[in-house]
Amino acid sequence: MLYRVAVRRDLIAQHFLEVPGPEGAVHSHSYVVELEFAGEELDDKGFLVDLDLMTEALVGTLERLRDNVLNELPAFRERLPSAENLARTIWEMIVPLLDTPAAMEATVTVWESGEARASYQREIGR
Repeated sequence: MLYRVAVRRDLIAQHFLEVPGPEGAVHSHSYVVELEFAGEELDDKGFLVDLDLMTEALVGTLERLRDNVLNELPAFRERLPSAENLARTIWEMIVPLLDTPAAMEATVTVWESGEARASYQREIGR
């Protein structure tokens, strides 16, 4: 049995991919980004992870990405900003900064639209 807690926020950013067609040109997405933690136990306050701290971390991270061409940011020098890589990059920007002793794993999900999403999930190192 796992507890799960999640928060979501919107992100508008641009990117381009190295593929033929419209995705190869700079274009904008109205992403929805979800940060989720899972674990078997709660902390002494009855939380898996404090939702306010999760929200603060997610909002702060997305502000660093908002209204930018993602390809031009240092975080994407080594990887193209596909939805999959955007999810991983956001995970790497947020999860190590949060104190989450009760959580076992974290997932970041990025929706490019109401029909298309990508996630990055990993156990949290203790």
